[in-house]
Amino acid sequence: MRRFTALVALFSIAGGLVLLFFSYPIAVLFLVGGRGLIEALKVPAFVLALLVTLITSTVAAAASVVFGVPLAYILARHSFRLKGVIEALVDVPIAIPHIIVGVMIVLAFASYYGLGPLLAAHGIKIVDTLIGAALAVTYVSATYTIRVVQSAVQMLDPELEVVAMSLGASRLRTFFSVVLPNIGRSVASGALTSWARAASEAGALFIVAYEVRFGHQLVYPAPVAIYEAYVGLGVISAAKFSAAMLVVVLGIFLAARLLLGGHR
Repeated sequence: MRRFTALVALFSIAGGLVLLFFSYPIAVLFLVGGRGLIEALKVPAFVLALLVTLITSTVAAAASVVFGVPLAYILARHSFRLKGVIEALVDVPIAIPHIIVGVMIVLAFASYYGLGPLLAAHGIKIVDTLIGAALAVTYVSATYTIRVVQSAVQMLDPELEVVAMSLGASRLRTFFSVVLPNIGRSVASGALTSWARAASEAGALFIVAYEVRFGHQLVYPAPVAIYEAYVGLGVISAAKFSAAMLVVVLGIFLAARLLLGGHR
């Protein structure tokens, strides 16, 4: 019992230090930038920057569900040759520096290589557009939805699907009527995690969409706008815009988490 108590105490101290490490910089940020938070949210250019970030991150979350959930189901339910390679590929975006992700997106979709010429022939522009920004943040964030949903499917009893199909349901109908309702909360949780990761992305955007055409004007995505404030005006100015973005993004994230928590 004493050993157990000592272990709990040791782990509690270690966990407390981690939580302090997470919370202390946030506290200092709001201490310094909180006073200018409302002022930052009154700057039209920054409000547009936040809007661009919310749009692209929402597109990324939706894409991660539409394209990631089917892949997650296949990885969870089937064994096949090269499965290990595919699973490694799913995790690649986490390992690649995001500046390099930006370079890859430009090479693949907006240059004389890959799909670039075909897209250009149809008038589709990638660099400095919402499309390019969405592609960049989707690349770095979709992994999270795939992995969360894959874990949820693996925990779901496959006998539920067997019974449904024995009663005449097709595999597709079984997925939508049996699997999806049982993993719906995990899908939403994965999408929310991808959304948050996409909203926080900066590195890839520096290359692909440093500023995007939004309506009739060029707008920085919010992380880039904060960087511009830091370089041009200094850390104190960047702090107030950072605090404003945290309030908006974390506010949406925490509200969605609470909503999901209330629908178990």
